[in-house]
Amino acid sequence: MAADAHRRYLRLSLHLILDQCTGFRATAEPAAWADPRTTWEGRLPEDDQWFGRQPGPEERGQGGGQRRPYPVSISGRRTSYGFRNNTAGRRGTVVPPALLEGDRRRGWSEFIMPASVILAGVLIVVAFGFIINRATRSDDTATPPAVQPPALGQFSAAPTDQGAIPLPTAASESPSPSPSKTTPTTKPPRSTAPADTGSIAIKRSGVGAVVNLSAEGTRDWVHWGEESTFSLERDKDGGFAILEGAPTAPRFRHALSPQRFSWTGGSPVDHSDGTPTGIRTCGKGNGFTLSAPAAKTTRTLRIYVGVLAGRGRLDAKLSTGGATKSARFEQQGATLSTAVFTVTYRAPKDGTLKLNWVTEDSFNSDCGGVALEAATLR
Repeated sequence: MAADAHRRYLRLSLHLILDQCTGFRATAEPAAWADPRTTWEGRLPEDDQWFGRQPGPEERGQGGGQRRPYPVSISGRRTSYGFRNNTAGRRGTVVPPALLEGDRRRGWSEFIMPASVILAGVLIVVAFGFIINRATRSDDTATPPAVQPPALGQFSAAPTDQGAIPLPTAASESPSPSPSKTTPTTKPPRSTAPADTGSIAIKRSGVGAVVNLSAEGTRDWVHWGEESTFSLERDKDGGFAILEGAPTAPRFRHALSPQRFSWTGGSPVDHSDGTPTGIRTCGKGNGFTLSAPAAKTTRTLRIYVGVLAGRGRLDAKLSTGGATKSARFEQQGATLSTAVFTVTYRAPKDGTLKLNWVTEDSFNSDCGGVALEAATLR
């Protein structure tokens, strides 16, 4: 009897816990899983017997003084706590009436705590399933170990590299023709033409008594030293084709040339009937630099020079490449000797002809060196 009472109270406690955690409200209807023989059809614990109280006369029924399990109400009906269901004929759930009230408000903590517990359980289940799924896939995708051939003593059964065995065909069964005795002919290597680097030719000759610069220089002409050491007279329509580099050596104006240089249409001096003037320098290594435009067509540059007690060297080179051409002119005495260098040149493309007229050697410690009088381009 005591064991049954304990089991009933344990089930009552379970109902109370579920009601607090999930908001479940126990009803007066009996649970479907209850055992009618022990819980719903059996008797409730004898309160009077446990606590020593004996029922009074009003609590006894008409059936020969049998004791009622609970006191009746004033109206003669039993209270809702522990009454039998009139329709089902069974005793209702043993739950205090206060828990069956519907208007009791619940706090947020009654919902947050069970929801947190349920969410944590769901996350644990999902994580456990994800781990199992990954482990299963890694096992499936693992590369199976290579099959090892069985060992045959000291010999390995692994096959060695073997080529395909050709099958006989109709062409292979027929006798092959005898090879021809013709020798292969090889073509001679194609000769390539050398790259065009242009051309330069220098020729030295004497100077006439009078040189008409305007008639000779159809593209441009230049004269040095008519008015001063650094004066330069040139064709006003020449477009500055002939240019002198920056002076780097001491220079002097002279009037020692035995020839006369004339011109018309010049600038800044418009014309001249004939002048023996020019410029010169002294000392080994000193000289003058000139330049003129170069193109694919052949052009001619004439340079009127002089030497006094020294040896001069003329170097000509194209800016587009190629070898440097040189020519020399020497005078041992103390008088000025003159000459003209005719430079015929052509470039593989548009470029510049560069010239250096320098004192290669000086024979007079006083002032031996080279001189420059005029130049024409055609």
